[in-house]
Amino acid sequence: MIILSSPKCFKKYITVILIFICYLIYPFQSEAQSEYSDFSSQKKYEIPRKEVYAKPFIEAENLFHSGEFMAAKPFYHTYLEKFKKGKRRSKAFFRLGLIDQNAKSFSTALRFYKMLLNDHPNAFFINEIKFNMAVCNFEIGNFDAAEELFNTVIRKSLDKKKKWKALYFLSRLDAMRFGFDKAISKLKKVYAQLDDREMSEQAFKFTVEMIDGDIGERVLSNLLKKYGKGFPADLLLLKKLSLYREKRDIGGYKSVLEKFLYQFPEHQEAEGLEMEMQAMQAENDSQINVGVILPLTGKLAATGQKVLQGIQLAYNLLPEGSRDKIFLNVQNSSGSIGIEEILKNLARNPKTVGVIGPLLSDEIKQSADIAGLFKLSVFSPTASSADLVETSPYIFRNALTRKIQARFLAEYSINTLKLRRFVILYPLESFGEELKDEFLKAVESFGGEIVGVSSYERSQNDFKNQILALGGLADDDLDRITRKQMLENKEQKDFSDPTLLSRPRVDMEHRFNDKIENLKVSLELGYDAMFIPGVYDKVGLIVPQLAFYNVDEITLLGANGWNSPKLIKMAGKHLKSNYFVDGFYLDSRQDEVKSFVEQFQNDYGEAPSHLSAQAYDAAGIIFKNIISGADNRLKLRNSLIMVNNYPGVTGKTDLLESGDSEKNIFALTVKKKKIVEEN
Repeated sequence: MIILSSPKCFKKYITVILIFICYLIYPFQSEAQSEYSDFSSQKKYEIPRKEVYAKPFIEAENLFHSGEFMAAKPFYHTYLEKFKKGKRRSKAFFRLGLIDQNAKSFSTALRFYKMLLNDHPNAFFINEIKFNMAVCNFEIGNFDAAEELFNTVIRKSLDKKKKWKALYFLSRLDAMRFGFDKAISKLKKVYAQLDDREMSEQAFKFTVEMIDGDIGERVLSNLLKKYGKGFPADLLLLKKLSLYREKRDIGGYKSVLEKFLYQFPEHQEAEGLEMEMQAMQAENDSQINVGVILPLTGKLAATGQKVLQGIQLAYNLLPEGSRDKIFLNVQNSSGSIGIEEILKNLARNPKTVGVIGPLLSDEIKQSADIAGLFKLSVFSPTASSADLVETSPYIFRNALTRKIQARFLAEYSINTLKLRRFVILYPLESFGEELKDEFLKAVESFGGEIVGVSSYERSQNDFKNQILALGGLADDDLDRITRKQMLENKEQKDFSDPTLLSRPRVDMEHRFNDKIENLKVSLELGYDAMFIPGVYDKVGLIVPQLAFYNVDEITLLGANGWNSPKLIKMAGKHLKSNYFVDGFYLDSRQDEVKSFVEQFQNDYGEAPSHLSAQAYDAAGIIFKNIISGADNRLKLRNSLIMVNNYPGVTGKTDLLESGDSEKNIFALTVKKKKIVEEN
């Protein structure tokens, strides 16, 4: 027993205890100081005085601090095997983790770190361990685990350097998941801290790498709205300049350059960019200009981007010498300037020989007078309203019009499928009305017969009345007719009802004990096919209801609104005999389509839409004619009306003198729960 006789003696005793504690924990404190990446700066290990180490551990430490890491490993293992309760086991596990981590054996390193935590869950340098585990998880692709550990380090570690490193790694995770906004937010913080120049430089380099790599134009514009000042506004603006440079969009390039020079007048790139602008203008003076008018902002920005991708791909695939002759002047139709003014600005440049776009039928109508005034061909890839091209001899389109769909479907049904009698069930919408009218005319022109027409509202989900009006038969009617026939016990008669386009046929061979439940009743309808020019969401409701009313032995016909996998989910088992059309089929067997789809996916990382395909063909037609010698407006207009059998991915295409297109589109059907090409 120790007796403390005085305060002075007590003080002395406390001092001795504190010195002893410091002596014990000193080695662990030193280990907590960032050992992950500082292998090159390690000094030769020195045995602290008054401390006894097991021999294998001493050998391992000396080799480790001499830089002979792999040679040190067996000694650490020997120590761990021999000294199951050794005081330096936590350090041995940690060293082994560091060695394997440094050797990029991240899974093995993780194993050692986990063993360390199992043996010593309260290790003094636990945040150092968790940081290293986070890095290892990151490197092997365990991103969720890495994220959790990095966040733990940020919350709990007292080591500022580790916190910044963890935040840096989290920014990389965000970028990998395309969370560029979150990534830049973190990188700004890392970049701004000045106590660690190395980390600040790493943040800068990664920001440059990220912006130069994966960020597209739309994401870039959103980032500029949020980070338009300070870091990394200059990098974002430089990226946008490079995109405009690639598109050869001088107008866009000039606008962004002015903003860049205003914000960063002393930037090292400023002088070079101004010289580049002058070179682009000089080059443009010798090129043939093709205007492009698309919505690149606002509600239709996604649509405009899909169309632009198709145009850009057609341009990129031109031979290099030919591509240099053409300059694409891309203009945003969703900005403050109206369509007429945009078109006037393009037309005032004598080098502009034609325009691709705009997209909407109303915009084309607005363009007609300007196009005629300047004799400038305007070629829309998408505008589909009836009689649109009649507004001007300089208006052209490559759209899948309702007339093309209806005529192709009628001809295919009558000449190939040998159908003769048709009914129409159409939506009371402008496209439905137009498809109905065009199909009526087309069927009659090919010698078919329309025997019934009915319509439905957009909001409608129950189609009983329409189905019965076209020749379905309600259950109570079947009951009444069969009972009458049984009572009369006569041969089958024609029970035609003047209000219906169907007649019942009762198979008396299935009669048993005169019970009506044992009669097999079928319908012989007064038509061969039903044309439903609706969209898949309503068609998917109509088809099962047709089956419910025994209208399931006919051929169902549709327009391009059917072309969706969702239709199969809704009505798949009831889609027996069915055919519909579209201007583009992604999985087509045609070589042109397969090549286009492959190239598009390589360039943009996604499958092309029908809009991209239509734009690709429209641009291809214009580029081909320019390269063939149509280097002014008159020549281009005259060459466009001579386009014949162009091998487009939306079908072989002719351009008529009216400006409309004729093409051989795709006949599609559902087989084995999959949409397949029929023709």
